Amino acid sequence: MRVRFLSVCAAAVLVGVGLAGCSTTDDADTDSVGAIETVSVEHAFGTTTIEGTPERIVATSSQWVDALLELGVQPVGYLSAGSAGDERGLYPWQSDVSADAVNLTAGNDATMQGPLPIEPIAALEPDLILGNWQITSADSYDTLTEVAPTVAPLGETGVDNWDDQLRALGTLLDRSGDAERIIAERNAEIDEYAFPELEGKTAVLSQFMFADQQFVVVADPSDGASALFEQLGMTLPQALVEEAGVSSGRVMLSPERVDALVADLLVILPNGGTEEDLMALPGFDRLPSVANGGLAVVDYPTVAAFNVPSSLSIGYALDELRPQLEALAGS
Repeated sequence: MRVRFLSVCAAAVLVGVGLAGCSTTDDADTDSVGAIETVSVEHAFGTTTIEGTPERIVATSSQWVDALLELGVQPVGYLSAGSAGDERGLYPWQSDVSADAVNLTAGNDATMQGPLPIEPIAALEPDLILGNWQITSADSYDTLTEVAPTVAPLGETGVDNWDDQLRALGTLLDRSGDAERIIAERNAEIDEYAFPELEGKTAVLSQFMFADQQFVVVADPSDGASALFEQLGMTLPQALVEEAGVSSGRVMLSPERVDALVADLLVILPNGGTEEDLMALPGFDRLPSVANGGLAVVDYPTVAAFNVPSSLSIGYALDELRPQLEALAGS
């Protein structure tokens, strides 16, 4: 089975312009009894304003599904991981998704890389659509807003930071206090893995696509996929960051460019192959991570946990990565 890098490759992550945040407004009709509160969230394509608390929410990415679950809210529909997940297209940390939630990937032409399935989304009669990197233009955003108020990508990077998403959702659901508590608790857990010896070490998140014979490498320090490494005290290799430049947070490289993977920690998915196949690539077995215990050859859910991180997926990823982190820390 050929699986793309969680659909966030090269051009797919160029999601418009604008910095983002979330804010509440005070323009509710305070002269009326039971006035409806109005809140607003800023994103890459403008500002989305919601009156009241949305109840029928469609999540178009695993990050938004996870944010909803953390706040104890069920989506009415979700765009799943397809065959990369379980029978419902869900990752191991998403087992609490209700059986009533509609898998919008199943039974239509939508893929993790294709356009969002507008008609199936509209059929669910949502009062809020949580969008992500799939909304790549103002036109696609406008199409979704004709169905329901829509939150586009929050920022310029290909993958939004998970804590920004939780804060935005907390604002929309009038659950800001709960969102901040979840963020604080997860950050405290991350701190437990941030061994002092990891400070200043380098980390790379990648996959090798055997069908295309190329590496896909995360190379933007501000991308949400790099945030966990930063919190652990690690950095991306500077040469890799400079090579990627400002045009894309991910680079695609030929097998001969195994030098781009020189780092203390390498988390890599052998997409369409095995660890033995990776080791057969010229120079791969001589990478520093192979010698120092910092190599983590992972499956698709684990690379997804890093690549589109949420509070829930980070908990899963840290458990999977503990042996490598302890080896690098000399524990």
